[in-house]
Amino acid sequence: MKKRIIPSILLRGGTNVSISQKFTPWRTVGALAQQLRLHVSRECDELLIINTDLAGSSKFNCPQRLLKLVRQEVNIPIAYAGGISSPADAAACINAGFDKIYVTAMFLDNPSSVAAIASAIGTQSTGICLPYSRSTFGSIPTIWDYRISSIRDNMNLFDTMGLAVAVGAGELLLYNVDLDGSLQGLDLPLLAELENRSFRIPLLMAGGAGATEHFSSALNNSYIQGIVAGSIFSLTQETPSTIRSHCKQSNIAMRNP
Repeated sequence: MKKRIIPSILLRGGTNVSISQKFTPWRTVGALAQQLRLHVSRECDELLIINTDLAGSSKFNCPQRLLKLVRQEVNIPIAYAGGISSPADAAACINAGFDKIYVTAMFLDNPSSVAAIASAIGTQSTGICLPYSRSTFGSIPTIWDYRISSIRDNMNLFDTMGLAVAVGAGELLLYNVDLDGSLQGLDLPLLAELENRSFRIPLLMAGGAGATEHFSSALNNSYIQGIVAGSIFSLTQETPSTIRSHCKQSNIAMRNP
């Protein structure tokens, strides 16, 4: 599978696009329509919209303005995350024009419920985002629950990944919250920890990407199929196109836009 570069768009306060470092403070960097056009023009492979207003909510209510903008502005694969808690919610996103959805809260609360979503929209359209943290450097990565801003002591990342695959996830996003917005680099030690573990679905990484070499270092690994990043595209001159060119020079087979 060819490797992917996936900008993330964090919505906060309707259709305002924001960035942060470890979720505080939030900084508005533009409007959704502007960001959609910008990323498409810069030749990204996919987009991921994360509606932070609905994160952890059990009442899904995706604004019609957002759905209209997606249909009007985007002609590449696009995924949605935020507030999905049922097969009906997931189907509504797919019917509105999204290609894929990601869930976190409903999986953490009731892992088996993901199977119903996968049955409704297909495993290829069902992703699970797994935020994780290391309480000390080098410690075992543990699932981080954003609703309580704390780790879940009983859920190490690797066992949780196995469970996510078992209940029907078609893709996993491994998101290091310790590195969020830092631009200091991805969690490369994770790559070694994934060795000798068999996961037959695409794995994505997120958290800390701030330079082209951060992408190539991770995408050189056979386990990782894509990098999700946000701050680098707002705070540096790098674009999906420049990063793709760098990765190709490193002999990484990249998806062509």
